[in-house]
Amino acid sequence: MPTSRRPIFLTAALLVLALGIAWAPATASATDLGAQIIVRSAGGQQALRSAVGDAGARVVGRAPDHGLLVQARDDSAIDGTIAALRRDHAVASAQPRLVARVADDQPDDTGVASRSAAAAGGWVNAQWDLTGPFGIDAPPAWPLARAAGGAPGAGVTVAVLDTGVAYANRPPFRRSPDISRNHVVAGWDFVADDPYPNDRHGHGTFVASTIIATPNNRYGMVGIAYGAKVMPVRVLDGNGAGRAGPIARGMRWAVDHGADVINVSIELVDQITAAPQSMTVDPLIRAAVRYAAAHNVLVVAAAGNSANPDVPSTRLGSDILYVGGSTEHGCLGEYSNFGRGVDLVAPGGGADAQISGDPHCTPEAARGRNVEQVSFKRPSVGMFQIIRDRSGRPGLSGTSMSAPHATAVVALLLSSGVLGAHPTPGAIQARLRATTRDLGPGAKSRYYGTGLLDAAAALRGTKTPPA
Repeated sequence: MPTSRRPIFLTAALLVLALGIAWAPATASATDLGAQIIVRSAGGQQALRSAVGDAGARVVGRAPDHGLLVQARDDSAIDGTIAALRRDHAVASAQPRLVARVADDQPDDTGVASRSAAAAGGWVNAQWDLTGPFGIDAPPAWPLARAAGGAPGAGVTVAVLDTGVAYANRPPFRRSPDISRNHVVAGWDFVADDPYPNDRHGHGTFVASTIIATPNNRYGMVGIAYGAKVMPVRVLDGNGAGRAGPIARGMRWAVDHGADVINVSIELVDQITAAPQSMTVDPLIRAAVRYAAAHNVLVVAAAGNSANPDVPSTRLGSDILYVGGSTEHGCLGEYSNFGRGVDLVAPGGGADAQISGDPHCTPEAARGRNVEQVSFKRPSVGMFQIIRDRSGRPGLSGTSMSAPHATAVVALLLSSGVLGAHPTPGAIQARLRATTRDLGPGAKSRYYGTGLLDAAAALRGTKTPPA
């Protein structure tokens, strides 16, 4: 993570973009850039220049990929000039030099595991957890994060302690089409004890994709901190099971190898009593969390899926951030643990809990949607799809889905530098808790902690006003 950050500046409502001009002569400086066109040849440079002249324009420079920079008569003539150029067989393409777009991200991801038949932008409807009334308001957070000078999450390494990640083609394993190899750093497999933490289950790939799924690839979903890098640390086997020792060792390894924040979408269960346990009930994990905090690395953990009011505990305070699960309706998920140990909630999908007097909770009505991502289901390693739950519904529900939402927002905060170069886990947690969206006063804090995670508010430092 960089040691210094640029200050954040508010962006204008419209952003004018120069589309890759390689060179333009001094004479072009006196012209209207809005009347310039980039043309590329379908039949040689001489034929292309003739086509430009025939369209009533003139060549004023070069553009990338053997293109020419062309000046139309004025802005009012540009549409007609482009139309004339496109009709000429010598022209492969003609497009304006400058285009305008609103200063927020509208990636072209499809929301399905396909590039062929799906419509660009389908992720907006599929990812209610980012864009919906009870999502985390991610799109307005992205331009705020980019104001620091990079893609949202850039410069931050997120360790994902899980079943591994589908990060590489290593037969029989394959890299997920929605995870860029440029956004994965070296990890470790604490199950097989080797440097190849390939996913054998699918859960870890789902979690990692929530954080870094590649935008603008006309496929799948958009990661919340898509500029960050994931460090895969495999601590659970192909059945999704593991032990406390490897988890603790994985935390320490991640800290020692440069992780800036750690996601642990794991819950502990006593095999004798079948009772759910807090992540920090184990002394090895407890010591590892303290080790991470001492190195300014926040551990973000799933609260657990037993609808238990006493798990997780408050034992380690701000050293660990516990995230409960919320639904598309803004209610606590029926599965989510709750109580004093839960710091906040984030989208986990699924059905609403029975909470008397909470207008957000309608368990008798239609179930809310799950959280959707591209992954695979064991044993079909490498067969990527929008994962479905046991009932056949798209996506999965649970606090495993909630935790990486919070982890990704931590990455946005760290990347932006709004909390300084090296904020403590306590400072990060305080910012997230102070900017959550209220889901209900008084007794409802028992269920929601301080409220619903709000990415844009966390970047701004001010709560989003009630609707």
